[in-house]
Amino acid sequence: MIGPTGVGKTTTLAKLAAECMLQQKKSVAFITTDTYRIAAIDQLKTYAKILDAPIEVCYNIEDFKEAKQKLQHFDHVYIDTAGRNFRNLQYVKDLQSIIDFDQEMETFLVLAATSKLEDMLAVYEQFSLLHVDKLIITKLDETATKGALLDLMVKTKKGIAYTTHGQNVPDDIQHSTSERIIDEILR
Repeated sequence: MIGPTGVGKTTTLAKLAAECMLQQKKSVAFITTDTYRIAAIDQLKTYAKILDAPIEVCYNIEDFKEAKQKLQHFDHVYIDTAGRNFRNLQYVKDLQSIIDFDQEMETFLVLAATSKLEDMLAVYEQFSLLHVDKLIITKLDETATKGALLDLMVKTKKGIAYTTHGQNVPDDIQHSTSERIIDEILR
């Protein structure tokens, strides 16, 4: 999970992990590189404890490689990253110095539906230096206008994998389909 500050990356990560574990009966683990935000590690540790899942904290690429090796036997390893000001390109480059974005990884850019289209496109542009596979749109319950989602998908040529509709873990997340996105936009 990558993205700017305040979009709900950590909560969304917990929702996905809980869904994977509870509904699909898969084993999950966590890696966090969010050593920047106060209490970020504690927040993810709380989710990990509830799910009885291991968590590794990484401060650099060596830590990340060790954690990845240590957790390789899990079905899914969810990686949380620090949200930073996307306008500062150095913050995006810092992610490359901590995480080995390789072929075994699926990278989701998390964006808030409450953002303006121009801002979401600017975020995408900055984070596209990293490989972005799909989008996750959060906070759909906090906005009345959702037409920007269609423009976002067309302009980025990226699909929306999941949407979130509240704070409840694991309930307030949906796997996206074209029908669901159209329904959200037209609702």
